[in-house]
Amino acid sequence: MEKCVQPYLKATEYCELPIPEAGEFEVLVRVESVSICGTDAHIVSGDFPGFWPQEFPLVLGHEWSGVIVELGEKSGDIGWKVGDRVCGIANCGCGFCTNCMEGRFTICLNYGNRRVHRMYGHITDGAYAQYMVSSVKAIGKIPDELSFDVAACMDPLSIALHVVMHSRIEPGDKVLVNGAGAQGLMSVICCKTMGAGMIMCCDTGNRLDAAARLGAIPIDFKETDVVKKVMELTGGLGAKRVIECTGSPAGVRNSCFAAARGATISMIGLPKEDVLIPVKRLVLDEIELVGNRANPNTLEKSIPMALQHKAEIESLITHVYPLKEYAEALDVFSKMRDGSLKVVMKPQMV
Repeated sequence: MEKCVQPYLKATEYCELPIPEAGEFEVLVRVESVSICGTDAHIVSGDFPGFWPQEFPLVLGHEWSGVIVELGEKSGDIGWKVGDRVCGIANCGCGFCTNCMEGRFTICLNYGNRRVHRMYGHITDGAYAQYMVSSVKAIGKIPDELSFDVAACMDPLSIALHVVMHSRIEPGDKVLVNGAGAQGLMSVICCKTMGAGMIMCCDTGNRLDAAARLGAIPIDFKETDVVKKVMELTGGLGAKRVIECTGSPAGVRNSCFAAARGATISMIGLPKEDVLIPVKRLVLDEIELVGNRANPNTLEKSIPMALQHKAEIESLITHVYPLKEYAEALDVFSKMRDGSLKVVMKPQMV
């Protein structure tokens, strides 16, 4: 290839590196769009030292889409072609441990062993670059009708789908989505698709407004007692399924008390420190509390869902920047400036 350099990001540093080479079951992708995840901001801030990343330097970014420009030695043998439009996810398990063999590759038993395991943008170089390498196990083909910007949101959408499915939602269920960041808003879309009878969403400000535009009943935690409001809306029964996306002590506690008897609380919010939960309430009312790690086997399911909800996902993309302006984009995202929701970077934009 003519170009032999690509941008490299360490925190907010922008520089150049050689284009990586694809291994036998990998592909080289020209990255067209990559959206900022809240985890990126935490990594830049040093909130996971020695874990994400294990060490610097590292190219961050894991919510991406692009075009395959080169194939690894065996990637073509299993159907991939140069020119395929693809999107990717962060996790790529070893493929051989018990958990991977059971399809639970996001909790790979060789997690963090860089000889056999990949986690793009966290441990393995990711997508804040003009070109990146990805295993074919961590990509999905996107149709021409799906824009690269929307396709860059398939990682969070597929995570939300896993969280909602793990709640064992059934048609007609009353659902509380607690938190209206990217995961919460994507969860509202997933709950609608899966037939929820009522969707309540708790947050405040423009994020809560976005949830309301997606069809959720808004609950502003700054203006009302969340648990009391959920009980009022459900005739005193509570929410049959709770999608906990806040990770905050107050949010987790509200989720536990807003849940109905026999409910499931499906958690994706990641607190900085452990939080207290009302165990007596969970035990006596048989409320299940389940954790979720990323998006095992939901990427392919989320792509047709995105086709059905293109306009809604597009409405969540509030800002677009060239990659060289990442520092400004991260500040806009982290501080929720100018009503920011999803902020997309364009590595090929000059």
